[in-house]
Amino acid sequence: MARPSITEVRALPDVAQLFRWNLIIAQTPTGVAAPANGLNIRCETSTVPKATNQTFDVNIRGHQVGQNGILVYDKSYSLTFVETVDNMIHQFFKTWREQMWATRTGVAAFPTSQLKGEFILERLNNQDQAIWRYAIHGVLLQDYDVGQLDNQGSDAIKPTLIFAYDYFDDGPA
Repeated sequence: MARPSITEVRALPDVAQLFRWNLIIAQTPTGVAAPANGLNIRCETSTVPKATNQTFDVNIRGHQVGQNGILVYDKSYSLTFVETVDNMIHQFFKTWREQMWATRTGVAAFPTSQLKGEFILERLNNQDQAIWRYAIHGVLLQDYDVGQLDNQGSDAIKPTLIFAYDYFDDGPA
């Protein structure tokens, strides 16, 4: 096969870019409020959910072939935010955390099914229209890292929230 020509390369559609995306909190857990656009506008980075096929080998009398196995979801999804002085990100994860495990009693406010959320991650084209969507189901706050406070530099506080999830669907928006 011949190397692509400049004409073929120029005929390609626009390239999908890393910075064109949106985060939508489609459903928050019971008792946890998230402002409609407050998290999206503060979200700096997002991982992309993934799943891995657990292939296995069948070996019969010296002939070895690979076989399709169970699709296993990564089940870890992280978002890094830029915090603002209204502490919206801190309040969001504290409220969610307290619904799952009250600090002084260890009591959950609701059954686990009501403590899970639904997130949507959209990739956008150059006109900011959604071109691909990841719907992440059964999202549960798992961990968070606020970072380290110091006296060395001037940077924003950038908490990273790590979520567990049950599964995701993806496809054209």
